[in-house]
Amino acid sequence: MKISSVSILRLMFILGAVVDGAIAVSWFLIASGVGIPNILNGHTGAGPDYQLAMYIAAMFMMGWTILLAWGAIKPLERRDLLLITSALLLLSVAVELVIYGGILGGSGFVFGVTKRVALSTAAITVYFYSFRRQLKV
Repeated sequence: MKISSVSILRLMFILGAVVDGAIAVSWFLIASGVGIPNILNGHTGAGPDYQLAMYIAAMFMMGWTILLAWGAIKPLERRDLLLITSALLLLSVAVELVIYGGILGGSGFVFGVTKRVALSTAAITVYFYSFRRQLKV
């Protein structure tokens, strides 16, 4: 059974939207004062400055969630969003390793980095696969 590139693209967009939506919810909880670690890097911050930063980050993450859900509606036409998403995921890992590596660590950090690298790899793979499959049709 062959799976169409449109179906795979749509699945990747939905997966990205679900993951980003979950992150946005967790960041809204942190912004509300719930003392949970950041799901992306395991960091547990405190204070109103950190809560404000998490609120702003949550708003942007919710925007990206909506953007990925929008991509799922016309996945072939909007597949470039996966390329942008992949680049931003890898950039976030690089910035954390280079700039914040001294304060981040532990299993939460390793989980977050692993998740972002895996999602980035999946997004870029699906992106290029969609061109390959399109040429064969």
